[in-house]
Amino acid sequence: MSKFLNRSVLITGGSGGLGQQLALDFAREGARITVNYSSSAVAAERIVAQITETGGQAIACRADISSPGDVKTMVETTVENYGGVDILINNAGLSIDVPFLELTENDWDRVIDVNLKGPFLVSQAVGQHMVAAGKGRIINISATTAIQPRIGNSNYTAAKAGLNMLTQSMALELGPNVTVNAVALGAVDCPLVRELFSSEQLDQFVDGLPLKRMTTYAETSAFVMMLASDTAAYVTGQSIPFDGGRVMR
Repeated sequence: MSKFLNRSVLITGGSGGLGQQLALDFAREGARITVNYSSSAVAAERIVAQITETGGQAIACRADISSPGDVKTMVETTVENYGGVDILINNAGLSIDVPFLELTENDWDRVIDVNLKGPFLVSQAVGQHMVAAGKGRIINISATTAIQPRIGNSNYTAAKAGLNMLTQSMALELGPNVTVNAVALGAVDCPLVRELFSSEQLDQFVDGLPLKRMTTYAETSAFVMMLASDTAAYVTGQSIPFDGGRVMR
């Protein structure tokens, strides 16, 4: 328990899926965790309990990341508890698949709010503390659909493409001591993906990948942690595909 000993890690959307995996993995390496959630308090508290029962430090913090007031309170709470924020993982995400000509303004706004406005607000609030402290890592969870869109996904695709450019802009302005990168995910083998796509669709997708498989939460978390570590101190402004080779096809 030394790789991230006593480093403060704020994870948006930390109460389930990849966020949960990240929270547990960072905690095992000694980090102090803020588990952000918007509605699932029970799930967030369960993760906090798992961490604290094994001697780690964690708090749960409810916040709608598209609300400036909620974001301000969440960041202040993290700073009050841990003295700052060393690592920010903008992990919260929302996908609402609708054909473009049927897409409502409400569904457009909801997806943009969570996937683009949220990372902007949280990164701005956290970035002020990081720049003042002279250190920090921001990692945005993006998607390969920002590069290779799919049908019925225009709101999510646009949000993630915007997130990739926001990553570069933040890297330019928050350097030299704060790095900002994005991880562009392909297909993660998880319940949500298996709900959205049929077995036939997934088999066809996997067959088109050079590595012939989907990734896992654990494998993805390990890559994110590498980017957050001192090993990647010279990497910034990158949107790195983590997709089994999908975007090169």
